[in-house]
Amino acid sequence: MSRSFTHLRRRPVTSLLAGLVAGVLAGSCLLSSAQAQTVSSQPAAAPAPRSTPLLQTETNSNGTPIVYPKGTPQVTARITEIPPGARTGVHTHQIPLFVYILGGKLTIRGETGESTVYKEGDAYMERTDWHEGINEGSEPVRLLAVYPGEVGTPLSVKHGN
Repeated sequence: MSRSFTHLRRRPVTSLLAGLVAGVLAGSCLLSSAQAQTVSSQPAAAPAPRSTPLLQTETNSNGTPIVYPKGTPQVTARITEIPPGARTGVHTHQIPLFVYILGGKLTIRGETGESTVYKEGDAYMERTDWHEGINEGSEPVRLLAVYPGEVGTPLSVKHGN
């Protein structure tokens, strides 16, 4: 009888171990399935921001160093539109001027007659000597002008003033 008793004792332990292993395996499969559903149901990550460099320079477009004013800082930003055939008149800037061409083509003519044509997408630091902007094209020129200036300093000075 002791033999049959021992035999009965081992069988439940073996069955218990087999049941535990089966339960652990089944539980881990369910957990993996639940995790997979959680991962797949989460929204895709948004695309990362991009930055496109427009300009990095230490000089104005005519090669002179950029000089910042010493007074109280004042930044002015504006969009300017120059109709076809229009001219800005000869002028100069006492403060730095960043320009980004939004549309059209702008010819900048310096005091010695040299000229540069800027088109949509071009960025530059405006020259600080006497110059004139001319729209020689058939569509309006639109530009973003950013003046990192100072309080009390004019954005431009017309020739003869």
